[in-house]
Amino acid sequence: MTTVQNEMLQALQTDLESLKNAIDSEDHAQAEQLIDTHDQRLRAYVLAHGVATQATALQQLHAQQQALIDRMRELRDEASAYLRQERQSVRAVNAYQQASTLP
Repeated sequence: MTTVQNEMLQALQTDLESLKNAIDSEDHAQAEQLIDTHDQRLRAYVLAHGVATQATALQQLHAQQQALIDRMRELRDEASAYLRQERQSVRAVNAYQQASTLP
């Protein structure tokens, strides 16, 4: 593997680590920018070197991406559960207020 390939793969791994940190810190604007950068870098790598040249390194990168996607799903599910609880709380408050106005 050439130095350029190594540097490109390292940059791709760094992108994913930075993306993980942005997601964990809820910096959505930064996360969006990092996704775009990573996508462009990955496309450039594949166009320049193909996918067969460093299959092991690309498989590791894919595993890192999948772990990040799993984390994003967890966060989505947590947010969904929180929103459900909030809706239930609002309904309970409304029901209580309506009950208190009955004669």
